[in-house]
Amino acid sequence: MTKKLPEVYLESYDLPNGLTAEVYDYSRKLAGDRWLVGLTIRIDIEVNQSDFDQFENGRELFEKFKEEQGNCVTFEIKKERNFIDQREKDEVFADLLNSIKENSLKYMGHEMLADRFRRKKLVEFKERQNWWK
Repeated sequence: MTKKLPEVYLESYDLPNGLTAEVYDYSRKLAGDRWLVGLTIRIDIEVNQSDFDQFENGRELFEKFKEEQGNCVTFEIKKERNFIDQREKDEVFADLLNSIKENSLKYMGHEMLADRFRRKKLVEFKERQNWWK
């Protein structure tokens, strides 16, 4: 398991599909005046009992899911640049954020994003459960 870097919440965007995209900065100093510049856009998508109706033993599977992961799945996009000069880190961060705004917000706001991503994650969860039987 990889170590989770500390994050700082920056802002959020209300998307046309009713979801909220949250922006986090996980930039950190590496050595001397060099930085890892990184950001995460995160969208939490709620999961309900009815999402598990498609599976045999759906209620039991839903309870296991809630126990392990809570009541949501999280869609994430990460962007980072490594070994950035300290004098350039703010500009690089702004460029990364603008790139996501220009290229990914429309995708994240698509009306089918939540349904498709939720279904994908639930199928993956069910398959993992089958491995342990």
